[in-house]
Amino acid sequence: MKTRTHIGCFIALVPLCGVLAAAGYFGVSGQRIGQGLLHPRPIPVTRPAAEPALSALEDVAFTTADGVTLKGWYLPSRNRAAVVLVHGFADNRAQLLFEARTLAGAGYGVLLFDLRAHGESGGDAVTWGDRERHDVTAALDFVARRPDVDPLRLGLFGFSMGGTTSLLVASRDARVKAVAAAGAYPALEEDVYAGYGRWGALSAEPVLWTLRRAGVDVDAVRPIDGMCRLGGRPLLLVNGDVDPDAPAKLQASLFQAACEPKSLWVVQGAGHGQYARVAPEEYARRLLRHFGAALGVAPQASSGGATQ
Repeated sequence: MKTRTHIGCFIALVPLCGVLAAAGYFGVSGQRIGQGLLHPRPIPVTRPAAEPALSALEDVAFTTADGVTLKGWYLPSRNRAAVVLVHGFADNRAQLLFEARTLAGAGYGVLLFDLRAHGESGGDAVTWGDRERHDVTAALDFVARRPDVDPLRLGLFGFSMGGTTSLLVASRDARVKAVAAAGAYPALEEDVYAGYGRWGALSAEPVLWTLRRAGVDVDAVRPIDGMCRLGGRPLLLVNGDVDPDAPAKLQASLFQAACEPKSLWVVQGAGHGQYARVAPEEYARRLLRHFGAALGVAPQASSGGATQ
């Protein structure tokens, strides 16, 4: 009888041991993933080759309210309007050269800069839009002080993490007269679940715990809550229909939460950040139309077509 009792207890413990083993595995894996999200491998900044659209490129630096020095490039404005460009995770300012060429070619002043803990900028950790809000605000401060720019004619564009951060800032900074975000996520927690939640909370929560333990205010990175605070300032959302990093359903929720005026362009056949590769002429046309209408710049002729 005693032996049977011991066997019964052992059998009862087997499922518990399995649960504990799984929790331990996902806990370690989640912490490893979280550390990778906080400290991505740096990508060196490569200055673009000389070309007419970028011939006036200037090296610039400015400091955030929390003391981080950011490095970037600035193209002076020829039409008194300017747009700040904000790159995505684990990349640098050179990621948005297509957008810079497009806007600078139409006369806009353009600021490309490295977010904290990216490229040549300072900072020791990526916070996924939390403290990066300081970076974007400092970038707007820099551009607004430029003698070639009318501070009442500022636009903001961001990709992926930069898009989410741009939406957060635009919802509270009235200096931004038009904002565009490509491949953005509506909330950091939802994005983590979309990317690492194959096993639900078991696989996603350790990642979030690691971010929170590092000081990231995960609950503050929710641009979806402020989409109607743009107060009539135009919004453009761009997404690829085969983007695994910013699923269409997440982008759609951002669009649905926003108030007019707003537009959403889903690029057929485009993955994360592939809009310029799949439909370059249409992408350029939409950017110029979006910012031109809000910043008082006459539209330029554009040819070519793309998917709607």
